[in-house]
Amino acid sequence: MAGETLIKIRKERLKKIQELRKLGINPYPAKSYKNINNQDIIDNYKKFENKEVCVAGRLVSWREHGKLFFGHIQDESGKIQLYIKEGELANTSSEKQIIGIKHLNFIDKGDFLEAKGIVTKTIRGEVSILVKELKIISKSIRPLPDNWLGLKDKEERIRRRYLDFTMKPKLKELFFRKSKFWDITKNFLKNRGFIEIETPVLEHVTGGADAKPFITHHNDLDQDFYLRISTELFQKRLIGAGFEKIFTFGPNFRNEGISDEHLQEYYAIEWYVAYANYLDNMQLVKDLFRYVASTLYKKTKFTSRGHTFDLANDWIEIDYKTILKEKTGIDIFVDDENKMLKILEDNGVKLEGEVNKNRLVDNLWKLIRKTISGPAFLINIPKFISPLAKSTPGNENITERFQVIIAGSELGNGYSEINDPVDQLNRFLDQEKLRKEGDEEAQMLDIDYIEMLEYGMPPVSGWGHSERLFWFFENVTGREGTLFPMLKFELDENTKKIYGNILRDVTRSENKKEKIIKLKKYLDKQNNKPKKFPSHEEIINILKKYVSDPYQRLHARMVEAAMIAYAEKYGENPTLWSAAGLLHDIDFDKWPEIHPNEAKIREITENKFPDEVYEAIMGHNTKAGFPRKTKMAQALLATDEVTGLFYATAKMRPEGFDMKVKSIKKKFNDKSFAERIDRNEIITGLNELGITLDEHLEFLIDVFKTFQNEL
Repeated sequence: MAGETLIKIRKERLKKIQELRKLGINPYPAKSYKNINNQDIIDNYKKFENKEVCVAGRLVSWREHGKLFFGHIQDESGKIQLYIKEGELANTSSEKQIIGIKHLNFIDKGDFLEAKGIVTKTIRGEVSILVKELKIISKSIRPLPDNWLGLKDKEERIRRRYLDFTMKPKLKELFFRKSKFWDITKNFLKNRGFIEIETPVLEHVTGGADAKPFITHHNDLDQDFYLRISTELFQKRLIGAGFEKIFTFGPNFRNEGISDEHLQEYYAIEWYVAYANYLDNMQLVKDLFRYVASTLYKKTKFTSRGHTFDLANDWIEIDYKTILKEKTGIDIFVDDENKMLKILEDNGVKLEGEVNKNRLVDNLWKLIRKTISGPAFLINIPKFISPLAKSTPGNENITERFQVIIAGSELGNGYSEINDPVDQLNRFLDQEKLRKEGDEEAQMLDIDYIEMLEYGMPPVSGWGHSERLFWFFENVTGREGTLFPMLKFELDENTKKIYGNILRDVTRSENKKEKIIKLKKYLDKQNNKPKKFPSHEEIINILKKYVSDPYQRLHARMVEAAMIAYAEKYGENPTLWSAAGLLHDIDFDKWPEIHPNEAKIREITENKFPDEVYEAIMGHNTKAGFPRKTKMAQALLATDEVTGLFYATAKMRPEGFDMKVKSIKKKFNDKSFAERIDRNEIITGLNELGITLDEHLEFLIDVFKTFQNEL
């Protein structure tokens, strides 16, 4: 519908609301007296024939034939026809809040109506309500769209789910089934002695899966928290506490790419069974899948994503190493990473971010997986990609882990859990190495969980699957199978026109608030700021006094140059950023055991700098645990370690600092080169700063060329 037409209709309907109020009729009452669903009347017509009922729903059609009026109202159950005769319909009454024949022109398609009347059939035999009293219980201001059914843009339909369900009511049946899907799943577990428990959504350390988490901030505690990517580690804490059969159901959050099978927020069920291993869980999973399918769909055979599978069939077992060797020629425990990468590139797979053996092997498997219809269990999964799974007795290289493979995809993950605290700690430390090398999806070290294991946890097996299983049963995409999937925020053009002034006022108000906050911060800084802080020459003299090593002095000056360049880029004070760069390691020579040492740094500089300089210096080492709330602090963290990488690379090259991004990035990814440089610190700083590694390296190449003669 054209914008001008919609806006015109909207104005007309707003006038109708004013006229209704003048008649003493409230177009938005608080209660309806509906006492039966539309479909119940149609299904049981003989039972309700000639009886009075009160129905309600949205008006979805309206037509006139002389003094007869017909319309269909739609509730959750379906549609029923309203049959209106002039002599049968009560007159308009403000006392009873009803609409008579004379004021039917106030009614439009899209309005929610309540009708009290007699169940009958028209001459054409359609079950109808001969209306005695008619009420408007919610007046629509916008007209329903004319061409919704022909709309090809799925995102537009999903963005306005309320219209999608109104115009395509049958679509609601998908989500009725989804609700039953989860009910059946939970009942299956409860009937086998499981209890449902809750675990935190906000976590200090997130784990239980390989995924990049979302980060938020707790204002009162002044600490960053992660949105959970799994409920695993908290459930296993409860197993250690004496619970034996538990499950959680709720949302998980993973900050990864959008696809037909992946959403950033999705619902999952995850369970843990004490005194059981992965073989016990494989049987439980198989029984559950068959039970849900036969109970909800009355069948076990499905076609989805171009695959056909029958859950009643025997489930084959696929050995991880063997199938990779058969299909790709790769021995995952022997062959080098370059050979793996070549196969992936030949198959059009492009890997972003940090590339390591774990990711290479996983992506090789995914090439094979998409050809498998299943149902199948993938077993004997390597230890190096299974940080939480118990090793197989007699073979430390593989684990008691399994995945369900159906229709070319993984539909769940389970294993025998590690209960040896030393083994688990070593696995975590291996993952920490990957994180330091730039793998943001590697798992975090959870010392609190290790402490729990030291008190003892019995043998236990866990399993988890998400709503992806439901999407596959229904053969729909993740977004189609989710009520409100995450989308980029956008406003309808008509909404922008209608509410333009309000939106501008709100924006101005928010901008005004921001300006007031910034002004307050500025004044606070001015009040705390010394009248005069040391000159650049004085800062260099402080550097020479406390830093004796020539390279460390050069390092400080290189960091300073980078900080000045970034200060100018972001419109900040380059003098303060220069000081932070020169002084960030000023305490390291004499007090390396407590670096950075705020008390010593303030003492050395006689506390003559603004607090933001000291805060930036304290934040440049993540292990110190200081939050970085300013761009100065974030830039210093991103710049400090990478400066050493540039220097080490330049020393090896006849061209020195005259290098390409590709060259320095290759050294960044080579963990054996300048191995003392903490890559993870650089990545953390870049994430906080909101720029990519490539942008960072390209920006700094020109900055560091000025140090060519100092090599």
